[in-house]
Amino acid sequence: MKQSIFLFSILCCSLFAQSQEKLLTKRIVYLVDITENVVKQEKNKDTIVSNYKVNERFWWESMDVLMQKWKEGDLKVYNHENKILVWDTMLRQLNTSLERYFKRKLDAKQVQNILDNNINKVEFEEEWTYSPTTMLINKKVLSYTPIIAIDSLYLTDEGFATKNAFLFPLGTIKQNNSIEDTNNLLLITRNIQYTIPIYNYEPYLWWKSNLEEEYSLPYFETMINKAENMEIPIFEGQDQTEALQKHSVLKRRNYTTRTQIIEDLGENMTNEYDTIINLKYNAEDIDYLKFGEEVYFDKTNMTFLKKTNYLSPMISIKDNKGEFLYYYPLYYIRKK
Repeated sequence: MKQSIFLFSILCCSLFAQSQEKLLTKRIVYLVDITENVVKQEKNKDTIVSNYKVNERFWWESMDVLMQKWKEGDLKVYNHENKILVWDTMLRQLNTSLERYFKRKLDAKQVQNILDNNINKVEFEEEWTYSPTTMLINKKVLSYTPIIAIDSLYLTDEGFATKNAFLFPLGTIKQNNSIEDTNNLLLITRNIQYTIPIYNYEPYLWWKSNLEEEYSLPYFETMINKAENMEIPIFEGQDQTEALQKHSVLKRRNYTTRTQIIEDLGENMTNEYDTIINLKYNAEDIDYLKFGEEVYFDKTNMTFLKKTNYLSPMISIKDNKGEFLYYYPLYYIRKK
């Protein structure tokens, strides 16, 4: 009963908030990993172990209900051409793809085992708005695509690591965002954390992990101004209990870089020396977002409900050759 009241209050607050919020994007599509795959070293061989980022039991309960409704024809699923995709057609396509990947034909039991264990990615299509008061992003899921993923091992200088070797999108489910029965909501996770790119310059794929700059830059500029004017609480990390003081917030944007100066001394003579320049990160430097989210699945409507716990604007730091080094979190904002 308490959970039902709590979820109902979330829905009411969400509906009220949406009426007060500003648009960030009408459409963004991005991929979320449900598991984190790591290499387990054993005496005779190395194996891949999947650690779930969500409640494993409720995740598979959600997928089992979805697959059963699809098989029975009670759920509309669409292919990449936006045409209805029936279960048997998907199964034939999956068999063909697996045969091509494994270079042999799998039997029905083996294919079912993959369906029962390897749906570990989801591609979400969403509309994003944000609160001008808190700057937190609210996500309305428009559709989602469960994806079968199989990883393989590859050798690096530090040893074996994992990489995606096989990806198969099962089909896309378009969301009806009405919640009819809060008792039929599964808590997939209290908090799933992931980082996604927010700019994509591939032609004709503007919606893939991409925010339109005409909306995103004003959003980040407002966030920076509110943070530095102490209008919203800012944290150094997602688990910090004490908000940063103003001097610490201001310092988060500062960085130094070394550059070479060539001084012309005349008469074909030059003087070369290195110097340190003090600079600031700005809104246009932010190219990733890190989220922490609470996620529910509605077994009645086959839909996801998300609530942002925290977010961090991230800057990808690269070396002089343009090679990625690490993500720098500018700071964290979170719900109270």
